[in-house]
Amino acid sequence: MDGSSNRALAGMAVGAAMLLCVVTACIPAGAQEQASVDSIRVVVIGDSLSTGFGTSADEAWPVLLKSVLLLNDRAMQVTNAAENGSGYLVTGERGDTFGDEVQAAVGPNTDVVVFFGSDNDEGTDPEALRAAAASTFAAASAIAPKAVLVAVGPLSGNDLPLPELAGVRDSTAAAAQDTGVPFIDPIADQWLAGRVDVLLGPDREHPSVAGQELLRDKMRAILSSAVQG
Repeated sequence: MDGSSNRALAGMAVGAAMLLCVVTACIPAGAQEQASVDSIRVVVIGDSLSTGFGTSADEAWPVLLKSVLLLNDRAMQVTNAAENGSGYLVTGERGDTFGDEVQAAVGPNTDVVVFFGSDNDEGTDPEALRAAAASTFAAASAIAPKAVLVAVGPLSGNDLPLPELAGVRDSTAAAAQDTGVPFIDPIADQWLAGRVDVLLGPDREHPSVAGQELLRDKMRAILSSAVQG
């Protein structure tokens, strides 16, 4: 092989090495590490507070969660099974309850199941609601035995919710306690306190764009804690 051929081969080798370095440099170290860690598989069971009703489906907090990492830098795969009008007892616009959403969306490999709401259960029998919520939690655990379950109560634009909404919150909290599911109370924790005009839309019930972003941040922190626990 003559000298020009040797120089050509050497140039090709250097070029390949440089290309490899460039490609590798384009991937941040954190992203390389992230790629080796499985994402957390999250299923959201809920009502119109989780579908983006009043804003858009793309602005719903479960969708916004997909673009952020948990506080431990793990990514999430989020399945949003929420249906407008649904609840633990009440059927939604497609005829489903929270229990039906569980059957449709939760699988054996689900890591976290979030239940959010529902004020649609207002006016139902408190004990029947408690039993339905407990049964729904149990069904999710049976399908995904290793999953962490988290129940979040309904939102309220008032610091002192109306009795029927408080009743929904109390029945759901009791069911969570019965089944060992952590319960988060946005009313008692004052998620919307002092900012209702900004965080809720014109109907004073469903989150605005700012409200969806607040829920994304709240749920990111809650899920991070749940996964670490």
